[in-house]
Amino acid sequence: MPDTALAPIEDSQSENEAGLIFQHVARQRIKLLDAFLAPHGLTSAQVYLLNRLLREDGRTQVELAGLLGIGTVAVSGMVDRLEAADWVERRPDSKDRRTKRVFLKASATSKKHVLSEAAAQVNALSFEKLTDAEVDQLLNLMRRVRGNLREALAGEIPPLVRG
Repeated sequence: MPDTALAPIEDSQSENEAGLIFQHVARQRIKLLDAFLAPHGLTSAQVYLLNRLLREDGRTQVELAGLLGIGTVAVSGMVDRLEAADWVERRPDSKDRRTKRVFLKASATSKKHVLSEAAAQVNALSFEKLTDAEVDQLLNLMRRVRGNLREALAGEIPPLVRG
């Protein structure tokens, strides 16, 4: 029996509102990714941090916060949990002893396949009833939307017009 309390409300109005569709898709993908990662003691938020370290190990918590778009306190808590689970370790910065850098432990790099398999499963389920051409078109359109939003955020955002 589906959990209707957690199911997004979908009606004809919300199905035509881009913001709600983006939100629903993002939430559902995160929920599914969290379900795949739970047996490994990970959350999707932690995986985003781990993926950043897989690209460039030894980042500071401040750098990670900026890259992930979250606060340093949230990153600190994530690193605490990942450190307790033996995925990462903090080390002092060689140039500034007050700064700590976060490094992946061997146990994390050996489980890299868990992260990619979970992401692949979410993508496979997300695009299951779409053709390859439709997936390519969707991703290209989403990249354009993302670019539009990036440009808007980089420039001056006009005030809302009130009617």
